[in-house]
Amino acid sequence: MPVRAILKTSQLFAHLDDDSLCQIESAVTIKHVSRGEVIFHDQDPAMAFFVVGRGKVKVFKLSPDGKEQILMIASTGDSFAEAALFAGKKYPASASALLDTELLVVHRDRFVGLLSRNPDLSLNLIARLSELLRKMTILVEGLSLTDVTTRLAHHLIHMTTELPDNGELVVTLPEKKSVLASQLGTIPETLSRSLSRLGHQGVITVDGSRILIHSLEKLKSIGSQ
Repeated sequence: MPVRAILKTSQLFAHLDDDSLCQIESAVTIKHVSRGEVIFHDQDPAMAFFVVGRGKVKVFKLSPDGKEQILMIASTGDSFAEAALFAGKKYPASASALLDTELLVVHRDRFVGLLSRNPDLSLNLIARLSELLRKMTILVEGLSLTDVTTRLAHHLIHMTTELPDNGELVVTLPEKKSVLASQLGTIPETLSRSLSRLGHQGVITVDGSRILIHSLEKLKSIGSQ
């Protein structure tokens, strides 16, 4: 995908005029990464941030005992690692590709020079960092104050998009259950028990990667506990 087309899919850059996009093009390169390939490690020097043109990336932390906690999943149009531009010179987490992925690499030194000349870009970046802070706050609160079943219910509520003919909501899990478990701060076995618990309560039915939601009200009640 051409650089300009990727920029126009990004929340950070989509609303800029052509002159501004032309300036940003001078600060970026294209990078292709294979599924499972590490993009950067926690504490690597932060030389750039990224926009996903195609594919999917997970940003994650590893505990000392090797447990993975996914902080975000970035797909087409999403940017990640922007905070590294201002929060020191090292990445505070790791990132790797969940699929074969095309990335726009926005080089730190070149991009910082553009900010002083483009107020709209600066405002967009502030808005994006504020959104990330809000999401991280919600993530920390969820991991600290709720159990896995509550977090799972809340996650499913926010994924409900499809309404089939029988009137039941359907969620299609876009990643492996191990990835979902890491997003929820747990392990696959505990996630499976939570899915089974919701199934036994008549709230959902699990059919491979598809989850049928029989009672959205019950799911909302569980997700708000």
